Amino acid sequence: MEIKKAMVIDEFSRIGGGQVFANILINFLVKNQYQTFVESDRYATYLNAENIIKTPYKYYENIPFFKLYYYALKTKRFMKDNNKGFQLIINNHPNVFLYKGNINVMHGFSFLDPIIDSTGQIINKTMLFIIKTLGIYKLYNKSNFMYNSIYTENLAKNLFPVLGIKPSKARVIYIPVENHNIDLSIKQKNRVISIGRIHPDKHYEYVFEIARHLKNYDFTIAGAVNKGMEAYYKSLLSVKPNNVNIIPNIDNDTKIELYRKSSIYLHLNPKENYGISVLEAMSYGLIPVVPESGGPWIDIVSRGKFGYSYKNIYECPDIIKGINYEDAKNIHESVNRFSQKNFEESMLNFINDVIN
Repeated sequence: MEIKKAMVIDEFSRIGGGQVFANILINFLVKNQYQTFVESDRYATYLNAENIIKTPYKYYENIPFFKLYYYALKTKRFMKDNNKGFQLIINNHPNVFLYKGNINVMHGFSFLDPIIDSTGQIINKTMLFIIKTLGIYKLYNKSNFMYNSIYTENLAKNLFPVLGIKPSKARVIYIPVENHNIDLSIKQKNRVISIGRIHPDKHYEYVFEIARHLKNYDFTIAGAVNKGMEAYYKSLLSVKPNNVNIIPNIDNDTKIELYRKSSIYLHLNPKENYGISVLEAMSYGLIPVVPESGGPWIDIVSRGKFGYSYKNIYECPDIIKGINYEDAKNIHESVNRFSQKNFEESMLNFINDVIN
């Protein structure tokens, strides 16, 4: 029997939603009898896998564009010479690993993410001109794409033509989250949490503004402090109100305990392309409060059907005070839409479609 070989491409210099999904992909491929390899950055700091291929790629927070482009080109040449003999290659980071996989995963419109707003409008036309002139992404014309959300799909439909890319096959497949048994009786109703990388993109300073108006609520921010974000983390500590606690590099057991006892999940990034932390929180019975934009609003909360939303942060205190905690049960049950079973069926169908 011929051994099926598969590869997942992603960088593991940091921890985030992309890396969570890469690990889900690795486990899924192993389960489906693939000998699975992971092609990663030169250090693969946060990668725990059996077959690791390290590339020249290097990343750190706030890396200058042209240095990043240099590492991307160097890695592109490496992959061209080494990525042979695989029946399936899934590129989970196609904006920097410039390789046309059988499936290329889009977490938001990552090709242009730094220069677009939450609606997909270009906010830096000079950088767009540079990207188009360099032809960085032209190799993806007629490629197959997996979108992590309808929000991402909508961005891609509008922005692929800007780069002269016409996808071959494309499909929305949701990243799965396990739904947990919950005990609503142990939840503290005035406890609000926000979880994610400690990074300016997450807009945690807005939590402080909201917390100052809700002094009888306890707020917790928790997440990884990746290399390059130490100064930002310290700046948050220096100005946080007394009713806000910040937990850096939270371990999984502490995170689960936080989910179990908290009641409200506050999300602040208007450009969030999916929002796996929002789903995780809902799977433990938390009620989400999200911006009226991005994947959490469109795909997860379903435009207000399974949670609360705001147009600007100044609305948040009143929205939080007005939450009906009886909604928690219905919100918790809605997470079943994002089951592992649904993911595996959709992923297998897409793989069969693109390979055959």
